[in-house]
Amino acid sequence: MQAIESNVAPKTVVVVGATSEVGKEVASVLAGQGHKVRGVARSLGVALDDADALASAFSGADSAYVMIPFDVTAPDLHRFEDEVGERLAAAITHSGMRRVVLLSGLNAHLKKGTSLGAAMMEERLEALSLDELVFLRASFFMENFAKGLGFVQQAASGVFATPFRGDLPMPLITACDVGQRAAALLGAGRFPAERVVELHGGGYYAFEQATAILGKAIGRQVTYHAVPFADAREGMVANGLSASFADALGETAASFNKGDRWALEAPSVSNTTPTTFESWAHAFARSQSAA
Repeated sequence: MQAIESNVAPKTVVVVGATSEVGKEVASVLAGQGHKVRGVARSLGVALDDADALASAFSGADSAYVMIPFDVTAPDLHRFEDEVGERLAAAITHSGMRRVVLLSGLNAHLKKGTSLGAAMMEERLEALSLDELVFLRASFFMENFAKGLGFVQQAASGVFATPFRGDLPMPLITACDVGQRAAALLGAGRFPAERVVELHGGGYYAFEQATAILGKAIGRQVTYHAVPFADAREGMVANGLSASFADALGETAASFNKGDRWALEAPSVSNTTPTTFESWAHAFARSQSAA
């Protein structure tokens, strides 16, 4: 890690979700630059449902990386997101900090599905009139293939199925690249004037294409199959996801499948990140072999 630029004084930065893949990267980069990082996570003793602990973590801090986590078992996903957002906004207000970077979704402007929680948080933070505020709107995470979508488990059957259309290109990004961009914003001497910063990721890939790439990387021939949402929902609920979360994911899939415009910008150097899906797939395959 490089040290802080000589004209940038060390800051105290709160990192919400510090044990998540994005949060860990944010915390690692900032700590490596000499900033003091206060991590927010239940395992670190600062839970998002503990208003007093949050207030203490934010007190006296200079800036924060914030996000609204998914609770895939929440009986009412959006109520959970709203309550978390309210507590985070209160902690930010009481701290007096003036710089905040929010992890949001590329399709947050649509205010639906799995990005609704981030969209609500955008509105809540906008109302605080912070001096420096960025909504970091990131595209679909490559890590979703390994975790939420269960690629490896499904690949054993030779078929990977989700409710997303297989023929439409989707921008894909890694958590690491998102974390590095968030850390760069938080540690910058000069903050950007624009409120929304889009991150399209390392390229656009249809699910059929991504399935072939990841299948080859793990040494399996896998075919993609788009399934009706009703079938996917039944499987998700059977596997322990709440009906509320499943329905939010279904709304996101329906939005994508009908061609809603997720990105407001055209792909460019500024919204492209380094990691391609091919390189991520090979790294993931190596991690599976080593496990």
